[in-house]
Amino acid sequence: MTPLVLDVFLEAVQTPVGQLMRHDDGSLAFRYVTDELPHPISLSLPLRTAPYGDAETRGFFSNLLFENAQRDQIMQRYGIDFSDIVGLLYHLGADCPGAISCVPQGAGPAKQPGDLTTDYDVLDDAALHALMTSLRNHQRVPDGTPDPSPVAGVQGKVAVTQLPDGRLTRPKPGLNVPTTHILKVPRRTEMRTVAHEHMLMTIMTQVQNHPVAATEIIGTGNLQGLLITRFDRTITGTQITRLHQEDFCQALGLGPSLKYQRGGTPDRAFSAKAVGALLENTESPGRARQAFLEITLANLMLGNTDNHAKNHALLYTGAHPILAPVYDVVPTVIDSTVIHQLSFDIGTANMTDDITENDITAFAQALGFPRIAPALRRRLSKLMQDIVAQIDQHQGPERKRIGDAIAEQSKWIVAAMGADISVPERDLVVINRAQ
Repeated sequence: MTPLVLDVFLEAVQTPVGQLMRHDDGSLAFRYVTDELPHPISLSLPLRTAPYGDAETRGFFSNLLFENAQRDQIMQRYGIDFSDIVGLLYHLGADCPGAISCVPQGAGPAKQPGDLTTDYDVLDDAALHALMTSLRNHQRVPDGTPDPSPVAGVQGKVAVTQLPDGRLTRPKPGLNVPTTHILKVPRRTEMRTVAHEHMLMTIMTQVQNHPVAATEIIGTGNLQGLLITRFDRTITGTQITRLHQEDFCQALGLGPSLKYQRGGTPDRAFSAKAVGALLENTESPGRARQAFLEITLANLMLGNTDNHAKNHALLYTGAHPILAPVYDVVPTVIDSTVIHQLSFDIGTANMTDDITENDITAFAQALGFPRIAPALRRRLSKLMQDIVAQIDQHQGPERKRIGDAIAEQSKWIVAAMGADISVPERDLVVINRAQ
């Protein structure tokens, strides 16, 4: 295999921060080329002079590649293998997630800030309708439409920018400028998921104190989308800039196939112990630990058992990262086609209805709490009460299943916590267990 070197940039830095290398045997390496950086590109790749080997390099950079039509097209067009991460990033690395980019050596920075007054084309009503229709029907943008900022996920998604007056835009062709929102449009048969995710994101905002990505429903009837504000952007006047972020797979040095604990090993997995160690490296470990515990219990009570490692992230606003806002809160348990196994174990339990008080205590201790002190127990009881209070508010054809999911999940969490909270009886949601 021909050796290949890519320059790695951060948007705020005008010279390369490192080099990504593919050796002639196909192995990967990454090395920093400067130590004058605001922060490392990953907690899994701290600043040092020695290069990182294949396992560490692959763990971070493999997560920059999305499983989408654009990647498949590049693989077919150039005959690139799925495992050739550097070869794929040679073609796709100009717009990686966050502020990072990987470009051919000597090409210069790929990303630049955007100006709302000059760098974006407004989507009129007809163009927005066509875009949403294509996302709904084909899970991709219309043929011939440039997509400079692809996003990950199963649903049809597209990156857009919203102007102060509310109009949506796309970056002008040839400009690699930031977007401000993600627009998700599900298939026609799954249109209710738009309202469902918006409901859960709203509840998550109400019951715990950590920031949650703002959502808004656009469209009506059988053509609706969820507009999600990106948390890795800053807007100053008319200028938009990117903030570097990394998901927990990257921060833990795990490839995307290890986003669930069940895919890993005791030493290399998305586990409570690994998360606890990760949060110790954030700007405010105690605050991050508290937030992650509350977010986890809220996710489970709201029916989201799919809060895997790529649905949690760190955001770099200074030398040390902070826990990113909550995103992708979806009621997985109302989907009867998937297994409802937890993304990571709570103590020894990998299903919600198996969680015991000892499991909750073990989970908290793995995150770094010495014990569940009375003040912490009171705080968690308040969170549970606030979520249970939502159940009776969810009635009718669009909302009932959300109420059912919350009731089913809450009864197990409330019991495990030994809390004196009455959970309303609702129709049971069928919990699918792994065989």
